[in-house]
Amino acid sequence: MATKTANDLPFNLDAEKAVLGSALISSDASLNVLASLEESDFYLGKHQLIYRAMQYLKNEQHTVIDAVSVTDQLIIMKEYDNVGGAEYLKECCDMMVSLGALDFYIRSVKDNSILRKMLTAIRKIDNDYRSKDIKNINEFISSSEEIFKESIEQRRISDFVPVQDIGPRVNDKFKVSNATGESLTGLTTGFKELDRVTQGLRPGEVTILAARPSVGKTALALNVAFKSAIRARVPVGIFSLEMSSELLFKRLISAQSGVPLTKVNGNTVTDDERLKITNAIDLISQAKIYIDDTPQAKINDILQKCRRLQQKEPTLGLIVIDYIGLITVPSTGRGETARYEEIRKVSAALKGLAMELKIPIIVLCQISRNAEQRENKKPMLSDLRDSGSIEQDADMVWLLYRADYYSAYGQEDKPKKTNSGFQSDFQKKKEIDKEVAASLPGNASYIEVIIAKNRNGQTGEVGLFFVKKYCRFDEPTSEWQAAYQQIKGNQN
Repeated sequence: MATKTANDLPFNLDAEKAVLGSALISSDASLNVLASLEESDFYLGKHQLIYRAMQYLKNEQHTVIDAVSVTDQLIIMKEYDNVGGAEYLKECCDMMVSLGALDFYIRSVKDNSILRKMLTAIRKIDNDYRSKDIKNINEFISSSEEIFKESIEQRRISDFVPVQDIGPRVNDKFKVSNATGESLTGLTTGFKELDRVTQGLRPGEVTILAARPSVGKTALALNVAFKSAIRARVPVGIFSLEMSSELLFKRLISAQSGVPLTKVNGNTVTDDERLKITNAIDLISQAKIYIDDTPQAKINDILQKCRRLQQKEPTLGLIVIDYIGLITVPSTGRGETARYEEIRKVSAALKGLAMELKIPIIVLCQISRNAEQRENKKPMLSDLRDSGSIEQDADMVWLLYRADYYSAYGQEDKPKKTNSGFQSDFQKKKEIDKEVAASLPGNASYIEVIIAKNRNGQTGEVGLFFVKKYCRFDEPTSEWQAAYQQIKGNQN
């Protein structure tokens, strides 16, 4: 039974003694105790010292743990008398429990430890509120939530799961796939070829969507978010750090109605177009899409809002963040090193969030100017800004390449001179591009989605048409793709 001290911090004296006594007598018990608990999980200082001696013998000396070896180690540490000597060690040994009951006592020690940390966190928050000059209530609430979350984080630690338990769960997913004819292992992107290559957006994974400014990364992310919400019927959360929720909604209207975005933004529409807009709004309203347009959002705020959204919508299917460079963290200094450390913290936090909530997260990122300095403008992983931590934490990286983006600035990729037949092929490709663009409304551009990293699947390239006029992405026909791939092969 838990004991309350004068400060009302709980601990279970008998459980702590039983755990240590069992570890002193049984080698199997000692392995279980050392794997399950930490020194700070014990409340009494002398229990922490006994555990520390055991831990040293196991990790540093790689020797057997028993009453004799622990006694010798405590003497070396000059802590033997402080723990109560042989008499107290015998007391603990007398409290030994069977291996079958040991897990119960370990859980009691761990639960009381977490409860103490939780109460300590609450008291710290209360003390900070009473003693400090709080200038920003929202920041105080956010930091307090994070302190409390950290205090109970260990509660989420799970034990090993035998493959015999994992097998049926995996098999059930195969049965569902066969029954529905769907081979995806993750959430649909809404684009068949992109789904085929990536196998969808998988729970617990972070996908980086990167491109130069104005190439179309926000539009693609919005298209994927809407298609996922409608087709998979799951709630989607979007953090728009540089565009208002109304402007984002108007992009959705344009994409679904076929009314040019300039007319939607300027409200210069005909009666027919107004009807199309009304129908589009009805369709969009069927999707459970939540938009947060807080500028310069703090990483802790984003984490807490995502957790609260999942509490409200337990079937939350996707989070989109536009974009990582605008997320702020507590200042760590100035200069490139400080910024790299900030991005590292943000990247790690978002990966942790995806795993915690068991949902996919798409994070938008800008590509550096390095690509523009090369003859071949296609982006590479190394072009990611502050790429080290972003590339490391990401499960997938999509890089967008749009040739007409560079030709608009007089930086068009140049055809190679080594292939005598290439020039005519290059011109033929441009003619096909123009022909296809002419067949589509809204000045379409061909975009290559380069899957540069896929931790759990294949890499490759997927072609899409970006209809800039409507902020909409469409899939090329198979005939067009075949012709394009043939010409592309001739270029190499």
